[in-house]
Amino acid sequence: MTRILIAEDSTIMQKMLKVILEKDKSFEIVGIVADGEEACKKVLELKPDIILMDVRMPRMGGMEAIKKIMSETPTPIIVISSAEPPGEVKAQALKNGAVSFIEKPKALDFSSIANKIITDIRTLSRLKLQKKVFN
Repeated sequence: MTRILIAEDSTIMQKMLKVILEKDKSFEIVGIVADGEEACKKVLELKPDIILMDVRMPRMGGMEAIKKIMSETPTPIIVISSAEPPGEVKAQALKNGAVSFIEKPKALDFSSIANKIITDIRTLSRLKLQKKVFN
């Protein structure tokens, strides 16, 4: 069973991700949080195998949360974001320690990215990561 934490402030997006993930019986959603600060706390408490993380969230954004998680409790993080410009956001997310980046579809048509999300989770949740040091 792959344990997944979702960090996403949009309730619509939370529901869409939940629908996609619940189709695979080997996935267990262990938590859903709406900001990076809660994500950092829940990683320690829930010990997920992988995190799906948005970039723009209240209190603590995804980029800051990625750095904190990767420096304290390294966990594979897949960023799912519509932040602009996508190329720069992707580069920064990967630099901070995320293991994958998926751009949210513009029209909330998640069928176009559902397979990528599932494939990435299956593949990347097995990664063993080292703590990352930021200067």
